[in-house]
Amino acid sequence: MTKILTDTDEQELWAESEQNGKLSSQSKGFETITVGKFSDICNIYSCSTELRSGLSILVDDVEFTNDLVWIKDKSDNLRFGLSFFLSGKVTVERHGLIDKTDESVGKYYSECNCNLQETEWWKAGEKFSRIYLRIEPQQFFQSFGEEDLEQIPIYLRQAVIGDRIQPYYQQEKITRQMQRVLRQILQCPHQGLMKRMYLESQVMELMMLHFQQFQEQADRDRNFPARNLSDVEKIYQAKEILLNNLENPPSLLELARQVGLNDFKLKCGFRQVFGTSAFKYLHDYRLEKARQLLGSEDMKIEEVAFRVGFDSRSYFASAFRKKFGVNPKQYLQHCQKSR
Repeated sequence: MTKILTDTDEQELWAESEQNGKLSSQSKGFETITVGKFSDICNIYSCSTELRSGLSILVDDVEFTNDLVWIKDKSDNLRFGLSFFLSGKVTVERHGLIDKTDESVGKYYSECNCNLQETEWWKAGEKFSRIYLRIEPQQFFQSFGEEDLEQIPIYLRQAVIGDRIQPYYQQEKITRQMQRVLRQILQCPHQGLMKRMYLESQVMELMMLHFQQFQEQADRDRNFPARNLSDVEKIYQAKEILLNNLENPPSLLELARQVGLNDFKLKCGFRQVFGTSAFKYLHDYRLEKARQLLGSEDMKIEEVAFRVGFDSRSYFASAFRKKFGVNPKQYLQHCQKSR
């Protein structure tokens, strides 16, 4: 049986699991350990360690007891991080940013999730382990000079200088050097302050290796169409035009004319920035908007489909199921029960 979990469900079930003693958390100094059973969804072990201002590490071991579709709504909280998968697999979609993709062993991803919806698909029996580095850019990079900041990824640089922050996601292979550091983190031989210092040194090396990959990729990308911030801003402007015209979006040529780019640069640049084509992005956004309307508005399925730009109910139902794993009627029924 597939369970559907929303943010509200997660908060309520987490509190319930703590109250009935199935889930417990203990904090000691800079470390917090959470162990137990989260409702009837999964068994969990989680260790969170604060390393320095703006930098922490999270080690997770989770085993799911039911198939799960976890729908995470928009959050005003910025989340910057690097996630290294050690075992297991999850299928994830960051709506309006990337299509469905598998996050699995041998890969790591860097992310900036700001004001972004996500959907995750988990399989029963899946054992999931990862190391996650959580970064608060303005705190962590506050002592860095301007020349230093030029060498870090732009999604972090924008957060440090207080510029316009854009969602970001990039997946890379875990290198041999990274594998060595990850093993050393898991096999940390120290306790107390020495453990904290040891983990911080290993995490700093992981971040250095990530920045090194970023710099190498940036060198390879110099010939891409969207080479400067001005072009990137125009691509984001094109995205906003699409999202503000769900029922009658402009053609690619018209969209390019409106933002002042040629159609080739817009087409290639849009894929470079968002990881998908402009109209696949629009398609996914329509479905995400439909999910929100079904969950929050007293509207019929046909009305929702029309509101977001689908003329055919059957095509809408098929696309919705393909994206979220359930059909609109099932999702609507779940939302009505939760109200």
